[in-house]
Amino acid sequence: MNMTTQSPNEQDREQLVENYAWHIIDGLDHKSADQMLFDLLTREYDKLTWDEVTDEIVELYDEDTLIDLLPDSSETDPSEATGWQ
Repeated sequence: MNMTTQSPNEQDREQLVENYAWHIIDGLDHKSADQMLFDLLTREYDKLTWDEVTDEIVELYDEDTLIDLLPDSSETDPSEATGWQ
């Protein structure tokens, strides 16, 4: 008897990826899951421009949230934080 094996199709690959992703997720503790999610999000947002990131924050949340998330200018210019010139 001659059995031929069929090459996996795109649907098979997608199902394998989903199964593997759930396998990884099921094995993560809370701290590892947080780190993985952080890494994935920062990797995606690193691809965007400043304007694209700020526009998304305002669209999904609001302008006050954007203001809260902006880097502290005192970290880059100590004279502003201390009042020293």
